[in-house]
Amino acid sequence: MRKILALVACIASITAGHAAEQHGNLQLVLVDLQGQKKVLGTLPDGVGAPRVAPDGKQVTFDLTDKVYVADLDNLDQRRALQQTIVEPRNISPIWSHDDLWVVFQGSGNGSDDLFVARVNANITEQPQYIGDGRSPEGIDRNGLVTFLTLKGDRDYGISQLDPATRKVTRLVDQPGSAQYGSAIAPDGRWIAYTSDETGRPEVWLEPLPITGKRVQLTQNGGSHPQWSPDGKRIYFDQGDQMFQMDIDTGTEPKAGDPTALPIKGFQQSELRRQYDLTPDGKAFVMLFPADAK
Repeated sequence: MRKILALVACIASITAGHAAEQHGNLQLVLVDLQGQKKVLGTLPDGVGAPRVAPDGKQVTFDLTDKVYVADLDNLDQRRALQQTIVEPRNISPIWSHDDLWVVFQGSGNGSDDLFVARVNANITEQPQYIGDGRSPEGIDRNGLVTFLTLKGDRDYGISQLDPATRKVTRLVDQPGSAQYGSAIAPDGRWIAYTSDETGRPEVWLEPLPITGKRVQLTQNGGSHPQWSPDGKRIYFDQGDQMFQMDIDTGTEPKAGDPTALPIKGFQQSELRRQYDLTPDGKAFVMLFPADAK
């Protein structure tokens, strides 16, 4: 009898899990700068870090340790990229500028590695290893990949990988503190990022190539900066709300006062940015609880 009950419980668990994946409880939502929402579809709980393709028509995200790609207007037809052979956990995908490639993190066997996969290729094609690293955050127009490094438990830093040569360049790594959530300006001359070196997350700015001269942009907290397409504004989140800040990247960079946007209640984790800006800069793609108003 115990074996029968255990089997019934197991079947119920599998059925419930399948139902949860079918119905989902997180909505992928397009939110304009005035806070108006358009629900794009529903995804299972556990979906992470959606990233919009440069063409504005596709989205990639991770779910249950797999990387998926879907059309923004047809999430139900999402398809999983082939998982890596050596690393069973595939997460944190980001797009190349030509919409053809996705770079993501593979982990699960004691190491963190970066892989690249062709989106339009046969999904049975194995992704290619391009270097050691975790949580890719962006790809510049020269194909260089920014990613996170980690020393100990909380000492995150930001480095850059050239996939062609596998050369790694350290960009930002303040000892004993975490730097993450980076974004390179559209002109490639600046990097904005989050650092908790003051005791709480704040948004910082540095020139590229790195000179060591840094500017703290926020004073009351801020995380996960994103640039507007024209490079004249930075968006960030703080305290469950989105903010915007005008930025002048002249000889001496200057930032305006942060202004709160009427956007709040979205899903966001500490380290990895869980939203993205559309390529035209007019809206965010965000995750909200399915029962959110």
